[in-house]
Amino acid sequence: MTKSNDVFGTVDTDLNTTSSKQLIEQQATHWLLIRDELDLEQKVQFEQWLIIDPEHERIYRRQEEALSLVEQLPVAQSSDPEALVAQLNNSSRVTMSTDKLAANNRVYRWFAVAASTMLIAMLGWFGQKPQDTGPVIAQQIYQTETAQVETYSLADGSAVTLGPDSKLLVFISHQARSLKLLSGEGYFDVVSDKARPFVVSSGQVNITVIGTEFNVRFNPSSIQVAVAEGQVAVELQDKHAKLQAGEVIIADNNKGLSQVTSIDPTLIDDWQQGQLIYQDAPLSHIVAQLNRYYAGQIIVVGEDVEQLRVSASFSTQDIPSVIQDLAAMLSLEYTQSGDTWLLTKSAMVKTN
Repeated sequence: MTKSNDVFGTVDTDLNTTSSKQLIEQQATHWLLIRDELDLEQKVQFEQWLIIDPEHERIYRRQEEALSLVEQLPVAQSSDPEALVAQLNNSSRVTMSTDKLAANNRVYRWFAVAASTMLIAMLGWFGQKPQDTGPVIAQQIYQTETAQVETYSLADGSAVTLGPDSKLLVFISHQARSLKLLSGEGYFDVVSDKARPFVVSSGQVNITVIGTEFNVRFNPSSIQVAVAEGQVAVELQDKHAKLQAGEVIIADNNKGLSQVTSIDPTLIDDWQQGQLIYQDAPLSHIVAQLNRYYAGQIIVVGEDVEQLRVSASFSTQDIPSVIQDLAAMLSLEYTQSGDTWLLTKSAMVKTN
C-alpha cells in the first residue's frame, strides 16, 4: 500500500487558517514539549521535520534558546510567565540546581515553553524579526513499499515517480520548493518556475533545478544524479557541478563529486519499465537496489566481493534469477535459505 502521511499530524496543521510562521511555531513548541520523551521513530520524525526547511530549525533553535534562558531562572519564585519575563529582564542568569533539573517534567516543560514563547513575543527576540516564508501549500511524506513504483502529483504541478522502498519529504510554499529523498530512488519531472527553484537533497547532496527531468538514486555510500532533460546543479559540501541532459554524476561523501559522464537519456528511467541497467557499478550498489524490489533479503559477504564491478542489465520481474546470473557472471557462490540469499566467494578461489 502506498503511504502518504502528514509528518506533522500531531499538531495543528490547518493550512487554510494558519500562517506558515504560526504553523512552524506550533510545531516547534510541540517538539520542545516532548523532546525528552521521544522514541526512536519520533526522533526520526523530528530530524525529518528539522531538515525539510531551514525555517523549521531556525524557529526551533530560537525557542530552544529562549527556553534555556527561562529554565535558568529559580522557578519557585513565580508561576506567572509574565513575571518570569520581567524577572529575566531585571536579573542576571541564575543556574538551576540539580534537584530543579530533575523536576523538569512534562508539566514544568509546558510552563517553561509558554514562558519562553512569551519571552520571544515580548522581547522581539532581541530585535530580530523572523522572515515569513508565506503560506504553506504542502508538507507531506511519500513512501513506497518493496517492489512498488508509484507516481505522485505535487502541489506545484511537478510529478515524482518513486521507486520501491523509497521515502520522500516534500515542502512546497509560495516561496520555496524543497524535497528530501531519505531512501530509494526518485524520477522528477519538474514544472519550470524561475522564482522558486526546485531543490532536492539527499544525504549531504543538494540538486537545484528550475525545470527539467532527472533521476536521483540513493546508494549505500553515494548519491547518483542523472539528467534526462534540461540541466541541474549538484552540490556536495564545497564542490559544485552542472549537468546537462544525458549526463550523470556520482556524489560520494568520502570521495566527493565524480567526473561527469555520458548516459543515454532513454535509460535513465529504465527502472520504471522494469529494467535495471548498470555500467561499471559496484555489486554493493546493485544488491542494495535489488533489495528494494525483493521481499526477502540479499546479502553480500566480504568487502572485496561488494566492490566487484558489473556492467549488465537485469529484469526486476524475477530477482532470484538475477541473483543467480550475478553469481555466474562474477564466479561467486550463492546460498539460499527461504527468502534470504548469500553471495560469497567461490570455495574454489583460494586466498593466502
